[in-house]
Amino acid sequence: MAKLGLAVNAVGLLLSAVGTLLLYAHVTNRYHSAIRDIGSIAVGYLGVILFGVSVSLTGVALLLRRSVD
Repeated sequence: MAKLGLAVNAVGLLLSAVGTLLLYAHVTNRYHSAIRDIGSIAVGYLGVILFGVSVSLTGVALLLRRSVD
């Protein structure tokens, strides 16, 4: 279960990092930051970041889970 937990944790951290980098790249770009609907776009990227955090926490839970058998 530990290997699965580590893999899930790594995927979650990767999703969070990608979401953070995409959000940063989007809001620092002169063209994209001028778009009026930036709030909706930011909420979408924040959703990706929070999804990554939840996947990462699932990985931690799998790491801490003890075998029932």
